[in-house]
Amino acid sequence: MLTFAIVPVKRLREAKSSLSAVLTLKQRRELVLVMLKDVLKAVSGARSITGTIVVSPDDDIIEFARKNGADGIAEPGVELNEALKLAIQSAITNGATSVLIMPSDIPFLTTDDIENIVAMASSRREIVITPSKNNGTNALFLSPPDIMTLHFGGESFSAHLSEAHRAGVKPRIYRSVTVATDIDDPDDLVETKKLGRGTQTYKFLNLQSVFDQKVKPKN
Repeated sequence: MLTFAIVPVKRLREAKSSLSAVLTLKQRRELVLVMLKDVLKAVSGARSITGTIVVSPDDDIIEFARKNGADGIAEPGVELNEALKLAIQSAITNGATSVLIMPSDIPFLTTDDIENIVAMASSRREIVITPSKNNGTNALFLSPPDIMTLHFGGESFSAHLSEAHRAGVKPRIYRSVTVATDIDDPDDLVETKKLGRGTQTYKFLNLQSVFDQKVKPKN
């Protein structure tokens, strides 16, 4: 099995506006890059991953990805699922028999998470899904890569479950706090302080004195 990791990233100018109350635009742009670096580091350590594709409409993201060991695919600013279709087709062209799609804002992702997800696939037709903390999808393993239609965006977890069943596959669910926790709003910074020690994301936010600000934990 040849598995390619696929990581989509938005334009840097659209970087994490939901964090504007605690970070400047410059800081948010830097945060996007350090989170991507953490994700790519986790992927690079996984023996089960043959290649890594970062897909983005932003030239700076593409260049950064290539400097950090990934292939960069420029997309023309299309909708997320359309961009992912382009990346999947590139992976297939390069010999992929499966893909693992993950967002770039899950900096607590570990190499073990990736190995565990891939290991759950025991046949040629498999779908493994990790839900996000808000019922989205933070990891989607597909074998073959084009086995089903993608529904990333919003509460996509249930949509992907339904799509897997339509494809004739009983999806497997991988649950992990380090995959489920993405950085979307100020409350998530509390999770970074708890889960992120040793990551570039933690170091960056600590240098920005973000942890000294009064961010209330979620109930």
